[in-house]
Amino acid sequence: MLALTPRPLQTAGERALFAELARWDTGGAVRGAVVASLPVLDGPVGRRISDAVLFVPEGLAVVRIAEVPRQRGVVTALPEGSWTVGPEAGRPGEVLQLSGGGSTPLDGLMRAGMDTAVRLRRAGLEPGRIARLTVLVGDLSGLVPTDGDLGEGDQVALLEPRSLLLGIARSARYTGVANPRLWTTADVRAALEALELDGRVPTTQELNGEGFPYSPYVLRTPELLAPAAMAAAVAETEAGGASPVPAAHHPAPHAAVPEPLRPLADPAAAAAVAAAAIRADEEAARAAAPAHTRAQDLAFAAPARPLDTLVGPTAGVREDESGGIGGLFAAAEPIAAEPIAAEPIAAEPIAAQPAVPPTRVEAPAAPPAAGARAAGVPLVGPRRRQRSPRRTAVLVAAALLLVVLLGVGVTALFGGDDEASADASPSAAGQAGAPAEAPGGPQPGQIETVDGRTFVAQRVQSDPTCVGNAYGAVADFFTATDCSGLARALYSTDVGGRPVVVSVSAADMGEQSGALALRALADRNGSGNVSDLLREGVRYPGGPAKLSGAEYASVVSGSTVTIVETAWAGPGSTGSTADLDAVASTALVLPVPEPAAG
Repeated sequence: MLALTPRPLQTAGERALFAELARWDTGGAVRGAVVASLPVLDGPVGRRISDAVLFVPEGLAVVRIAEVPRQRGVVTALPEGSWTVGPEAGRPGEVLQLSGGGSTPLDGLMRAGMDTAVRLRRAGLEPGRIARLTVLVGDLSGLVPTDGDLGEGDQVALLEPRSLLLGIARSARYTGVANPRLWTTADVRAALEALELDGRVPTTQELNGEGFPYSPYVLRTPELLAPAAMAAAVAETEAGGASPVPAAHHPAPHAAVPEPLRPLADPAAAAAVAAAAIRADEEAARAAAPAHTRAQDLAFAAPARPLDTLVGPTAGVREDESGGIGGLFAAAEPIAAEPIAAEPIAAEPIAAQPAVPPTRVEAPAAPPAAGARAAGVPLVGPRRRQRSPRRTAVLVAAALLLVVLLGVGVTALFGGDDEASADASPSAAGQAGAPAEAPGGPQPGQIETVDGRTFVAQRVQSDPTCVGNAYGAVADFFTATDCSGLARALYSTDVGGRPVVVSVSAADMGEQSGALALRALADRNGSGNVSDLLREGVRYPGGPAKLSGAEYASVVSGSTVTIVETAWAGPGSTGSTADLDAVASTALVLPVPEPAAG
């Protein structure tokens, strides 16, 4: 266990927890993990809602160290409502009083987890499922439930080795569900930098000793995780196995104490699990790089000290960690190298994936000239279908255009009513007009499958301008700097049988600098946003009238900003915001229609 305390610890609970972790020593003999003191503060008074971040090879968790200064006995923790403490398990007790106020830390931990996810995604990292671990510090003799599992990723532990190990193990199990790839040494280093860890970042050797498989590349990026998830699904299908989703656990109040823990992590086994995927990504990265870049890569193949630079489709390359060569090698063309995500990283697994519609598995379009490619390294791979270069597609498009022109001519000659046309609603025209049926984009009723989740396209629309299609400060931004095309879509999906609406908006700003400026503005709370189609009056059967309690995700790819909002769609539907947040992250790669020409 590697404990990182870059700043002086402020509370007695912090000092007690990190003193306990320091006794375990580093390495995987007890438990391979990294715990960093990274407090998250909330509100004008700076109240702590989390105190640390826990990294294990399967994922990460936010940690709250909750002090119970004046009460003693057995704590009864609940997923909802106040926690209590009493003399014995199963007997009534008084409301728990935590240091700093409150009787349950779960609401604050949920906000801390969302804040951590947003900061990592802004840095180009995909965190996946984030667990929440509460460590109770005080004169406490027991815990109900005994194993501390409250469900939905919430874990509780007492400040003693066995309970702590069980809480960490269950957090790892929650984050590891449907996770196609372990966290690597480069992933953890990049994440700690994104979370602004003061002082030194752990070395590659230290992280490797904690069970994190070595990789010089940051692999937890959306464009690399999607192919990995598809490959994992294919492997499970061929093996005849089912997804390893653990059953809901509801411990009895008097459940027996679990047996002593067996070793929970084996660094060699963890490295073996991810070795094949890492080698495949490294070979794809070297094969996709230009010749002169590969030559320089070989020239620096034997550095004086181990490097963990972020090479390829990654973010946050540190020049001081790359021997001064910087980023994608400063001697090569500046950031104009071919983005690795644009190449089919795992073509064979994707083609063999039975759930993926055949229309999504087609040869990629020929790459444009280096001078025509947008500057910057995309944070995600292509999420919109390229126009097919085949002659048949061109003929089909021409035929459709001819049919539309003939229909317009016949209507003008025989059925046109000028006054009725003048009174037509613009929103109705937007729903039934040509943009929604434009070839090269999704059509209503089309099914998309991403990471095992099914999305159904309900409405699509393209506009040549963003002016009038936004609100708040984002609308003011478009008034000064308009986009060159806006594509929007409404998808439907479900989580555990509860319907979810997904709004996807893609604004092409013409250049990456404009896209980054728009995303930075839209990511801020209270700054407004691009108007979703529901806000503009577009409806679909069974859909809601507006987004209520929506979760948000965004990403930049070249000159395009993709913004996703997800909300419960059914009347009175409620559920975990973490589920909506996971759907929003997955939906970033959903296709949208081709932007309308200005």
